[in-house]
Amino acid sequence: MFLLEQSGRQHAVRPFDLRDRGLLLADGVFDTSLVVCGTMILRSAHVNRLVRDATALEINIDQQRINDLLDNNLTEDHNGVLRITVTSGPTERWSLNTQMIPPTVLLSLSPLNKGDQFKPISLQTSLIRRNHTSLTSRHKTLAYTDNLAALRTARAEGYDDALFLNTCGNVCCVTTGNLFLKIGNTWMTPPVSDGILPGIMRQWVMKTAPHIGLGIIERTITEDELRFVESAFMTNSGRLAVPIAKMDGRELRPQLPDGLEDAAMELVRTPREH
Repeated sequence: MFLLEQSGRQHAVRPFDLRDRGLLLADGVFDTSLVVCGTMILRSAHVNRLVRDATALEINIDQQRINDLLDNNLTEDHNGVLRITVTSGPTERWSLNTQMIPPTVLLSLSPLNKGDQFKPISLQTSLIRRNHTSLTSRHKTLAYTDNLAALRTARAEGYDDALFLNTCGNVCCVTTGNLFLKIGNTWMTPPVSDGILPGIMRQWVMKTAPHIGLGIIERTITEDELRFVESAFMTNSGRLAVPIAKMDGRELRPQLPDGLEDAAMELVRTPREH
């Protein structure tokens, strides 16, 4: 499925306005979510964050427009990973007066390889540092150059993904999701203030944890502490929760906390608005 809404018109296939600021300046945001039988899992959280991120970039779009597009285009035979992209629309390249221009919205649905869910991965710490003061660290913007560069390097060296530190040398995330680490008997995850994107599955894990007897704290984690990590997992909306089997060549215990996989499977098994 692919749908483009630009300048107030919807078409599955149509010419794209090459003046679009998303194309020229990466002036836009996006969201990825899991769709099961036409239902977008954790839809409210995804739509709320998308609108919040757009607002941070002064892109004028409301929840109703997004919800109308979803209601009118998702059907029961749709399954996979849905990407919603919102840009500030077509205008003069350096113009800051974009409030009166209808944003461009693109919907695209891609197949999901279910074998990747819960499948252990390996991480390499990237030499690229994440700027914890930047809007692009706290909002899901189109500017993904650092993520792609770090991922390419990690893959070239035999790892599945890359781990980011911030400019202070503290742990942030991986290129494709949020990170949870176990040191001693304590599970922990970096705070948003350290430069992480507040992921929807991260939020779900934090909310679900008390119900499955899992304690998780938010705190700054230094690079030096990585050598004490015994287990770890990453989260994103497509792969749900993925154990980390290896970090910078060191073997970890690739296990999710008790009850987490079952809870995530239940989230997907009964597709409804959560």
